[in-house]
Formats: sequence, structure tokens, C-alpha cells
Amino acid sequence: MPNFSFLFSGALLALPLAALPVILHLLFRRKSPVVMFSTIRFIQASVQRTAARKRVQKWLLLACRVLVLAMLIFAVAQLVHLPTAGGAWTSSKKSAIATIVVDTSYSMQLQDHQEPLLHKADAAVRELLAERFANAKVAIFRSLPSASGPERLTAPGAILAEWTQLAPQANPRPLVDRIAAAADLLDREQSDDKWLVVISDFQKHEFPSQFPKPKGGHVVMIDMHPDDPRSAGITRVAIDPPQPTPGTGSEAVIDVIGKPNTSHPLTVSATTAAGAKLAETGVQIASLDSGGHARLRVPLHLPAQPWMLLKAALADEDDMPWDNSRAQLIQTPPRQKVTLLGPKPTPDSMAFPVWLALDPSEGTHPETWSLAVKAGNTIAPDANVAVLLAEDWPDDARTNRLLNFVRGGGTLIFFLRPGLEQTWAKLPLARRTELLVLLPSPPMTRTMAAVNTVSVSAEADPLLSGFARDKFDDIVVRRVVPFSADPQGTLLLNCFPKDPRPGMEAAGLLYRRAVAAGTVYTIATLPDRQYTNLEFHPLFLPLLVRMSQRSLARSAAQNVEIGQPITLIGRQFDNQPSMTMQGPQNDMTVVKAQRINGVVQFPFGVATAPGLYTWLQPGSNEPAAMTHVQLPATESELFYTPAALTTAPGDDVMVARSVAELKARSAKLSEAEPMWQMSIALVLLLLCAEALMGSLSRLWKPISLRAFVPGTKGETALG
Repeated sequence: MPNFSFLFSGALLALPLAALPVILHLLFRRKSPVVMFSTIRFIQASVQRTAARKRVQKWLLLACRVLVLAMLIFAVAQLVHLPTAGGAWTSSKKSAIATIVVDTSYSMQLQDHQEPLLHKADAAVRELLAERFANAKVAIFRSLPSASGPERLTAPGAILAEWTQLAPQANPRPLVDRIAAAADLLDREQSDDKWLVVISDFQKHEFPSQFPKPKGGHVVMIDMHPDDPRSAGITRVAIDPPQPTPGTGSEAVIDVIGKPNTSHPLTVSATTAAGAKLAETGVQIASLDSGGHARLRVPLHLPAQPWMLLKAALADEDDMPWDNSRAQLIQTPPRQKVTLLGPKPTPDSMAFPVWLALDPSEGTHPETWSLAVKAGNTIAPDANVAVLLAEDWPDDARTNRLLNFVRGGGTLIFFLRPGLEQTWAKLPLARRTELLVLLPSPPMTRTMAAVNTVSVSAEADPLLSGFARDKFDDIVVRRVVPFSADPQGTLLLNCFPKDPRPGMEAAGLLYRRAVAAGTVYTIATLPDRQYTNLEFHPLFLPLLVRMSQRSLARSAAQNVEIGQPITLIGRQFDNQPSMTMQGPQNDMTVVKAQRINGVVQFPFGVATAPGLYTWLQPGSNEPAAMTHVQLPATESELFYTPAALTTAPGDDVMVARSVAELKARSAKLSEAEPMWQMSIALVLLLLCAEALMGSLSRLWKPISLRAFVPGTKGETALG
């Protein structure tokens, strides 16, 4: 309901003065004079009409003058509209509670007028604690949840006494989740004055949805981002292929983001882990498109160095320096040890083509080959890869050993004899359960064509990168072990009938599945000419070698973003009770081994600082593994959501650009809104009407009828 009042209500006592024109008219009205005239036959009707018109004119004029005086009195009294909730924006009740959610993500490092937004946010929080919420209880929510437990309401004085300047933090969760937690805290507390304050740059990815408002509370959003941020950043650095071979050509892939339709020079270099330069390109130009993105591919030759940092750096300066460079840790693939399960193959055995594909020189040139292959009935203790040509399902003991090997980080290449699907149902349930952890799905019975061709099913998979797709057309497959059309893992190669007939369907040839820390490749046939010509195909050797090389997921070189966990996993460390971690500041931490789900792991914890974390070899300072911690790439994307759209609109929501603007807007909402402009406008309108009516007295003067009487021409007409 509108709430109106008068600033000078005493002036309304003068309202009776509005009747003054009527009183004066009644006191000073004059009677019409009586004039003797010889005949009134022609003018009697005219006088009656004139008198009627004068009475209407007289009362209209009196009404205008009364209303003029009344409106003048109303204007002097100054009618105002009192705000219904304005006072609440400036009240400071003793029972007030507040939660302040301050964005401490890395995007708040953007400089606005030579000062980072995070410093401005820090000053805003301290000002709110010292002034507006000095008598309230307050809880501070940062982007990163507190390590000491859930946030609690505390007296502002106690918070300020222990206050340290805000520092950038990793934000594993969107800020909208932290705001929801702050609103939930307010809803669980009893108070007649609740406040939710959000201080942020309102970066778009932080607000995937609207945040809830506290029930019966006020929401204040202080939007700190500049209108036109001047910044460009590197969001990704990668090497293609992902596991480069020293001495061969590679490409550095760099993604740049910034203001649309701008250009930025950058350089690309490779250094050792210690920072010594190994290679460098000339200046490259990143031309951003209309969406503010650019991708560069720069040819680069990497030397034979076990650990390298591929780094890209922008040459020009901007308002957010931390994202002007980015690096990627690279490790050249180490030599993998492979166990071919079974006796050493002879030239006439079915396993001999696999043996040659894994080691074409048969061990005569180990220094130039990435695989060290041995045959044996059991997996070697130091083996990284196991290859099994299964003419029958493995027994319980071997199945258990294979499963433990894969879970511990090993790679299993599993060839299956077509026809094994017929015996699947006869296996014990326990063995089938364990084998299903390794296989893509339960084997199925399906009719196949006599001749099938192969096509690539996973176009973008790194295992198949660089291979001409038409080369797979030459592979002929006659029989496979069929699996489900919706397998666990990834279907890499598929078989299609060369002469399709009704009832014949496609069947998978090559699958990949991740199992714990390891990988299983399932080839649904044997390298035998009665089943396929795969053993003679030129792609057989490179495919088998790539499957045997260590995958990027198990590489000793890891790249993670700040705030993510660092954990060392590797079968070569299974017998170590502990490992030593050297941090970016040369700080040493001993990490004890833990067995989780049957796998030995060394959990270091969450990365809290960027830089290189080095796992040292036991008893030496040589690196056994490295983890490169980078700052979050998404924080370079300076795209913002309007603050007013991040929650439901209402009278309980206010958006300001600073605490000073918040004060000014709150004070304005608490002021009475003057409504006297309408009274003054009516006064002016009525004055114009009164003047018009006064002039109409002459216009309304009737014409004498004597002018129309013959013989009276030239005489004065009577009014």
C-alpha cells in the first residue's frame, strides 16, 4: 500500500482560506441597476440569456480561484511518498546477521586503475565489517571453503582482529555454490534483519545458475568488474602428438583468449625442468576472432631430454599479468617392459607375428627401440605391459593375476579366439565376474558375414592419430568374438560386412577400457590368417607399439591445475614404503604409501601453490615423477554475467559497483520522495484557466438586439 505524508502538515490548517474568493464574492456582490426604458419587448429575452451565462462564468471563475488557493496550500505542505522498505537498507539492528561472500578466484587479480580487484574487495569487506555490520554477527565465505570447517557467525571485531589480506585461491566449485551455502546459513538462523552480501567480478562461469535468496533477507551485490577489461591470456599449451618422439617434428598448440578482433605477439620455447632453454621459436601473432579466441600451431623440434617444459608467453603487457604465460610439462616416453605370456614364439607359431611387431630386431638394438620384450608364463615383476593370446578363457588364478596387474597400473593387450563366446555361459560365475572387469561386455552370439572390412570408430582418439583412414580398409576380418553394441570403455575399430545381408550386424574389433590405474586393450580375434589378415597389415606394428607405450594418464609427467590433488601411482613404486616430494619452494615432504582398492598410492594432497612438484627417487635426488601445477585456465576468460541476472529480482535486491555507491543508494531509498510537483503543475494550469475565463468576460459580451431594430442605427447598444 502506498504510504504518503506531508513534510509541513501544519500548512494544511490554511485550507479554509481556499474559500476566500467565494466569501469575497458574497460580501461584495452588486445588484444590477434598474434603468427606465420605454419598451423592453425586444431586450427582455436577451437580458435573461446574458444573466444565465454570467452566472455560469462567475461560478467557474470562483471554482478556479478556490482550487488555485487549495493547490498552493498543498504545495506548501509538501506531499511526500514514504518508502515502504527504504529504512531497512540503512537500519543497523542489534540482532542483525550477515554473510559476506567474497570472490577470491584468480580472475579477481585483474587490475582496475592500477589496483587489483581483489584488493578493492578486501577494502570493501573491512569497511562493511567496521561500519554497516559493526553491531551484527557476520560470517565470511571465500571461493575456497575453509579448511577449519563450516563458516560460523562471529562478531565483526573478532574478524577484523585476525584479518589478513585476501589472497587468490583455487575455486574448485562455482561461486554460486558458496553463495547458496551462505544463504542456507542465514535461513538456519533466527533474526529480524538478515543480509547476504556478494562481492565479485561476476565472471560468467562462476554463475551457471541463479543463486537462492535468504528468506526474509536483503541481498546486496557489489559488482567489481571493469566495463572494458584490457587483458589477454593463454589458456592452453599442448604438444601434438601428446607423447612426442625426440628428433622428430612436433607441434606446439597454444590457445589464446582476450578482447575480440585484437592481435597479440607471443613466443614458444622449451626448457629443462631447471629452466635452461632448449629450443625457441620466433615471434608468433595470435589474431583473435570475433569471439575472442585464437589457436596457434607452431612447428617445434624437441631434443632428447627426459623432462621438458613447453612454454608460451605473450609479449605485450595488460591488466592481468599472471595469465600471460603458461607451460606444459612433457616427459619423453620411457622404455616399456613387455611380457608376452607363453613360451618364446617360434617362426611357425601364431604368436610370432606379435613378437616381431613388439620388437622387430628381436632385442639386437635395444638402444633404439622403445619396448623391451620378454616371453614368460607369468608377468615379470617389473613389466609394464602384458600380452595374452587367449585360445581359451584364462583360469581363476591367471584371471586374478591379470586383474591385479591392470589395477596396479599395467597395460593388458588381450587377443581372444573367435568361438570363445560359445563357452562363456559354462564358466563359473566368480570367474565371469572377474573377467567382466577386463572385457568390454559379456560376449554375445551373433551371425557374421564371411568377409568384413574395418573402419575407425573413434576418429579423434590419440591411438589412431596420424593414420590415414583409408589404410584400415585393407584389413579383412572373418571372425571375431562379438560384444555388446554399447561396451564399457571405447570402441576404437569396428567391422562391417563387405556384402551385407539381412540379420548380419557390425561387430567391434578393438576396444580400450580403463580399469583402476591400468588399461585393457581387447582385440576380438587372433592374429591368424583363418580369422584375419591383421598380422600382415602395415598398421599392425605401430598399433601394437602404441598400445604398449605408457598412456598419458599413467605418465610420470602430470599437469594439473591448482586446487586439484597430487597422487603418485606406479607399479615401479609398489615396494616403496614412502616417497619424498620436493615442492616449488624446495620444501620436502615425506609421503607414506597407502593401499587403496588394492593399488599402492602416494597421496600428497591438494596443490596449493603453482610450480613443479618433484617425486624423488629413493636414496637420490633424481626425479622419479613430476607434477606441474598451473593456475586455472578458465580464470582468464573475462566474460561476465550482469549481477542483476544472478538471482531472482525483487525489492530485496540491490546491485552496486562499490561500497560508496551502496551507501548512496541505501540513503536515497530511505529518503521521502517529494510529490509536490503535481500540486505546482495544477496551480499553474488553474492560473491559466482563471486568466482565460477572465478574458472570456469580454468575448461573452452579448450583441445588442437594438442593432437589428430599424431606425436605431448609430445609437449605443445596451449590454
